Amino acid sequence: MRWSVMAVIALTAGLGAGCSGTGDRSPRPQHVPRVWRDVRASAGHRAHVKPGGVACRDCHGDDGFAVPPAEICSRCHADVRAPLHPVDPLGPLGPLAPIEPRGHAQPPACQDCHGFGADLAVTPVNCLRCHSQDQIQAQGRHVAAVGAHADQPCGDCHRAHQSPAFAPKPCTSCHAEQKNHHAGTRDCLDCHRMHEADAAADAGCARCHATQHGKTRVDARAITAGHVACTSCHTPHRFARAEVRACTSCHRQTPVLAPAKHTTCTSCHAQHEAAAPRPCITCHAERVAHPAAETGGAAASCAGCHPPHALASGQIAVACTTCHDKPHHATARCLDCHSPHAPRPKLDAALCAKCHTSQANTAASTGHASCTQCHTAAAHEPTRPTPSCATCHTTQAGAARAGHATCTSCHAAGPHQPQARPAACATCHAAEASSAPGGHVQCATCHEPHRGTVRADKPCASCHADRASTGHGKRVECVSCHRPHGPNGSPSPPPCASCHPADQRPGLHRVTGHQTCNTCHVAHQATPADARANCLTCHRAQTAHEPTAVRCGGCHPFGRGA
Repeated sequence: MRWSVMAVIALTAGLGAGCSGTGDRSPRPQHVPRVWRDVRASAGHRAHVKPGGVACRDCHGDDGFAVPPAEICSRCHADVRAPLHPVDPLGPLGPLAPIEPRGHAQPPACQDCHGFGADLAVTPVNCLRCHSQDQIQAQGRHVAAVGAHADQPCGDCHRAHQSPAFAPKPCTSCHAEQKNHHAGTRDCLDCHRMHEADAAADAGCARCHATQHGKTRVDARAITAGHVACTSCHTPHRFARAEVRACTSCHRQTPVLAPAKHTTCTSCHAQHEAAAPRPCITCHAERVAHPAAETGGAAASCAGCHPPHALASGQIAVACTTCHDKPHHATARCLDCHSPHAPRPKLDAALCAKCHTSQANTAASTGHASCTQCHTAAAHEPTRPTPSCATCHTTQAGAARAGHATCTSCHAAGPHQPQARPAACATCHAAEASSAPGGHVQCATCHEPHRGTVRADKPCASCHADRASTGHGKRVECVSCHRPHGPNGSPSPPPCASCHPADQRPGLHRVTGHQTCNTCHVAHQATPADARANCLTCHRAQTAHEPTAVRCGGCHPFGRGA
């Protein structure tokens, strides 16, 4: 400001020769340039250049209109001090230290505040000439700007030439409606700074509460996206707990999980800790973690299944298929087998029996008692075919003949009733069953059921030992004369002549009367056919003939060479 005044005055230098009046060296009006008249009409000149006032030369000297030195004012105003602008910027005034930063030790001159320039609007004392926000940015050397009180007279609080220099009016003289409801007794200036911008007191909360202890300690974590200032929730000057703004005033469309139990937002969210939700186990300690926690799956945290603000009314968890996309077990629900807060269920007969009671009961205490022995795909893929019976019953399945290849053809009760008797053989083999000789009622006595063949360990001799060891039983297979059942084979033993034709019988076999074999022979009799007793059946007249002979054939041979 001084240099601008100096430049203007320098332009008019040399015009002092035309000044008139006692001590007045001003040029005659008709010779006064316009720029000089503007300067002369400034507030500073009007206060000094007036009838009976200060002569021009007293300030400008005798060599034209040179710019007066900065200390010129002290010649007349030696008793006027300026405590608001001391020389030492770090002097004893403490918080009233000058606005210049370190390195700007030169204080403002009187002319910097009392206008002698061409700006006729400048009042005798205009602090905003230097302290406005625009000037701060332009000059870059004043560290404090007038913000919220820019429209108030600076002299209401600052007394440039008096001590104390800072004597503010009570805040309530203007702000009587602002009641301070802050906990404890607080002065306005504890939170507000006189020259700060509007709403800048928000930052003051953190300055104080970051150093507190206990519940009143609030650090930088409270400032988050959406909670950018303390006054986002706390209405200025009203800090009672009951007056805190409700969360729903901003979060109107946020559904709450099980609202009956989560009635207040702060039951889960610590509002001064980045609004991070408290661990669910704070209240639900009895809930065991979902089994996925063992592997760090999507449901490792409670919110993986129970998103607190993302479920429709009435829901408490997302569907299991959100993470588990395997097919369901028939019509069963996941929760029929699984408990989300329990370890993985053991897939055993006891679990399956919850729904499959009859199958589990009939298969109990058998080789089919373990459900997963056959249902290897487990409960999540019930449509996958069960393994064939041959998986375990290899011997039986490998030996099955045509017609016996399907196990359920005989085991009609199915794998869940393995102890049930198979269907009777007569179901398929009706002809054989109806033609079996007496005593042959159990097919499995002679037949291996999976092969359909005669059991090697059950020859006819195993039941007919006496017949197999005598007569023909010692020489030929039983089936040579006997059939076990129809329809193939002879229904009765064939005639002896089928093996012993008459023209081939030796000795007395050729004699008339001896052609019928069973007259003398019994197929399974150990007694010789030519025994005396046999012969006397027909030859009674020879009863007294050689009564001591045991066999007639000794003299009357029936063999070859007779």
